[in-house]
Amino acid sequence: MRRRTLRAARYSRARHAIALAVIALTVIAGLALRFSLLIGSGWRYDYDEGMAGLQALHILGGERPVFHPGQPYLGAAESYLVAVLFALFGPGAVTLKLAPWLLSGVYIALTGWLGARIFSPQTGALSGLLAALAPAYLLVTGLKTWGATAETLALGSLLLVLATYVTDPVRPDRQRSRALVALGLTGGLAFWISWLIAFYAVPVALTLLIYARKPLRRSGWIAALAFVAGSLPFWTYNLAHNWATFRYLLSSQGDTWGNTWVVLDHLTYDLAPRLISGDPAWRVLSWPATWWLQIVYQGALIGLIALAWRGRRQAGQPGRVLLALFVLLLPAIYWLSGYGNHALNPHGFDATGRYVLMAHSVLPVGVAAIAVKLARSGRPGRATAAAILSSVLTLNLLGAARLDPVKAWTSPYYTRQPATLAPLIAYLDAQSIRHVWTDVGVAHVLMFETQERILAADWYDIYGARGIIRFPDVPLAIAAAGRVAFVEVILPGQADTPFEHAFDSLGIPYTAARPSPELLVIVPAVPIDPALLGDGIGYQF
Repeated sequence: MRRRTLRAARYSRARHAIALAVIALTVIAGLALRFSLLIGSGWRYDYDEGMAGLQALHILGGERPVFHPGQPYLGAAESYLVAVLFALFGPGAVTLKLAPWLLSGVYIALTGWLGARIFSPQTGALSGLLAALAPAYLLVTGLKTWGATAETLALGSLLLVLATYVTDPVRPDRQRSRALVALGLTGGLAFWISWLIAFYAVPVALTLLIYARKPLRRSGWIAALAFVAGSLPFWTYNLAHNWATFRYLLSSQGDTWGNTWVVLDHLTYDLAPRLISGDPAWRVLSWPATWWLQIVYQGALIGLIALAWRGRRQAGQPGRVLLALFVLLLPAIYWLSGYGNHALNPHGFDATGRYVLMAHSVLPVGVAAIAVKLARSGRPGRATAAAILSSVLTLNLLGAARLDPVKAWTSPYYTRQPATLAPLIAYLDAQSIRHVWTDVGVAHVLMFETQERILAADWYDIYGARGIIRFPDVPLAIAAAGRVAFVEVILPGQADTPFEHAFDSLGIPYTAARPSPELLVIVPAVPIDPALLGDGIGYQF
């Protein structure tokens, strides 16, 4: 009997070792796929990412921000990571993108680990593979240096993994307590970075209350202190700034109750298929392919709920309940947050897809768990599982191969961002111009590309549309400059633009140039108040 037990233990360890090796290989494969996409995009980044890069430069210059400028709810952790990479490898588009790229590797590893912890080594290996060869939307959005997207996905997945250790009754009490303290520290860090961590924190908290009362009684106070330590930047900032985070996030987010069914309808018929394929504007997959993926992925979420219900007496039950709670609570948290109201914007752009990207922490695990369950049911089940997995992986890779770098990597808010600003920078340098009023989609990219040799801001966004003032000293410096250029995004070949008409109506001499087909530059002979240009300086697109 003892020999048989030892043999079984060795077999179990071997299975887990093989699964860990496969998960490591999936991390390498996932990083390689994402790196190839970044190379294919020309390391393209949008203005929000440029803002993060500028903040990283300021950190290297001695500043110590807690939040991203103008957003007292978005922790600056990613900018500090980017600053470290800048210090090691120098600032630039490549190093700017390395931060989310590295975090994507963490996400893949944790997804595989989560599948192995809750279900089986085979499920873990498949979970890692599905996370590595992910849908196009996750591949692109997860590689954006947006301040909290990649971090929330990685930290949230870590919370789920740690929760499986805290709630594991087989683990020694000391190990469960250590996991609880690590959970508190991770949760505190994530709380500072972004409150999107609520998608993970709420189901984790409920699962702990059900299955981890003993560790909570034993080490709950230490975990609470660890949470405070992890979120310390958040508390110090808010104590000094009249609780700015709470005042911002608890302010009106729109008619949440009145928009209930509209928001949930948008989540079901727009965001859900977008998450498992891509933005419809990218046109990476046909509708039949997208709906097949929808059936598989959403069916897997339903499967996670069913597995939690049917496996009430099996090992790993707390973890299964955790994933089921995650699935059930995600729509409610998204709706109650008020962020769903942003999806109802009249312009139809993707304003909230990144807010539910966290579903990808469990989507691969669900598909993998169902596939393994089918494979164990016999030969027809194995054939069905193989067909499901091969079709999903093939369609995901096809979507990645069909990505248009210009469409996929531009900002969802400003789709007319030029592919390169090199001609504009060359023109401004030739004219010795260091101050520019321009479109917000161009401004931060222009400043980061020149490492603030050229200062740029959007007058209309700041003063007309009452947008976020990211770097308040910049528009003041531009307004005080003696020679300023105005840069507008135009259509290739467009003539008689409203921009030019606005200058003509003032009767002020100016020179106009088109350094690239998408950009019009006007340099007035004398300083001019942008307010006098009226609607001519507004958004053309």
